[in-house]
Amino acid sequence: MIDRRQLLRALGLAGISALPAIGGRGRAGAGPVPPPPTRVVFFVTAHGHVPTSWMMPVPGGGEQVVAERRLLGLTAEDMSPVLRPLHRFRDRLLVIEGLANTVNLANIRDAERDHADGNNHAIAVAGLLTGNRALQRPGVPCTGGARSIDQELALRTAAPGRFGSRVYGYDYVPNLSVAPFSFLGPGQATPVVADPRVAFDDLMGIYVPPIDGGTPDRSARLEALRPSVLDTVAREYAFMAPRLDAAGRQRLDAHRALVRDLETSLGAGPSAVCDPTFTPTGDRIAQFMSLIRLAFACDLTRVATFVAPVPQCPEFGYPADATVHRYAHQSIRGATSCGSTYDPMAERAMVDLGIWYADHLRQLLEQLDGVVEDNGTLLDNTIVVWVSELATPTHLHHDTFAVIAGGGNAGFDTGRYVRYPRTLVAPMANLPRLGPASNRLHVTLLRAMGQPDTSFGLSSVTDIDGGTIPLTDPLTELLQV
Repeated sequence: MIDRRQLLRALGLAGISALPAIGGRGRAGAGPVPPPPTRVVFFVTAHGHVPTSWMMPVPGGGEQVVAERRLLGLTAEDMSPVLRPLHRFRDRLLVIEGLANTVNLANIRDAERDHADGNNHAIAVAGLLTGNRALQRPGVPCTGGARSIDQELALRTAAPGRFGSRVYGYDYVPNLSVAPFSFLGPGQATPVVADPRVAFDDLMGIYVPPIDGGTPDRSARLEALRPSVLDTVAREYAFMAPRLDAAGRQRLDAHRALVRDLETSLGAGPSAVCDPTFTPTGDRIAQFMSLIRLAFACDLTRVATFVAPVPQCPEFGYPADATVHRYAHQSIRGATSCGSTYDPMAERAMVDLGIWYADHLRQLLEQLDGVVEDNGTLLDNTIVVWVSELATPTHLHHDTFAVIAGGGNAGFDTGRYVRYPRTLVAPMANLPRLGPASNRLHVTLLRAMGQPDTSFGLSSVTDIDGGTIPLTDPLTELLQV
């Protein structure tokens, strides 16, 4: 356990703890407390879902218009199998049917034309969070060709003393190519932390010396120095201020205020929500869910991405000699892939895998909902986005799975199942018509995080008939009026 003083020192804030607080909680004479910030979590899973495992009927809803179904009055049994573990949070769920990973389809079409890497897994990973062209390099699997949405938001929400984002979880290795999902830029995979203990030490800025007592390398030395940076800035304030003109002093004051606000968010008052403790118990996924709660409650970051593992089959009740990859290809009657034959057990396995993921997501929602903030809970101020690599385990990219949880204070109109009509011609032949592109979901997230963008990634692609498929503008039906 780390107490407040240790946490401040780890973050380089110990030297400013005596400065007067502004907007602090629980302090006599303090001004109005600003509303808690909006945070976002991307909960990313592999392989996609069997459509019947998550889609729900919309009674009375037309097929050519946006239709919706309210979730609040439903029992757990009324909900589809994959959504049942989330029943407790149904008033704060927004389930979205009908979106398409349109850019992925365009990337596959172009890869086939150019004799490049058209592997469905590689294409899906390259485009899921980037909404952009895959980066094709001769002789190697394609990869992300642009910055992903989580890292774009990280750049825009970063501040002194705060990480831009944290990316946690597991390498996903389909067909011998590592797929990170999150990209700093073209071909630049965001580093993923796979050990919860390492992730905690990283959050706290704690230097851990080599176990063998050897000389730390350059990276370790830099890590050891990092906690002193903000402390140094605070100590230098008195030295610098008299030497600046009015405009320079104003900018320096603004910078000091940011640091001071961070101290406040880390526990300056008795009602503060930051609890910088970590107990490495339970499975690793549960530990990561706890760490995301810690990072958000202490305002150490406002963006997190969690890449869920592909478990071994016994972990969710299936034989040890089976594999998720094999089950995936056999899981949909009439729409198998890679020359596989439909197997009812494979379908049940992929449904149960989706339920297994949902149960872990429920743990994250419980963690966030357990932190009370001024206008609700941490969950109300966090947009949790569950997306999957593929639309289905059999390599389809239309009718993708997307769930938003929380985010009510960020403007999402939750407690609904929303179905979009499929009206757009696809970029490839022999495909059904598509609903709105997932790029538009990214734009909606940008808007909810206070950004004015009208597009993210590509703004359009060409359909099979030579027409234009628009990828711009938010999905306003998901937002509060």
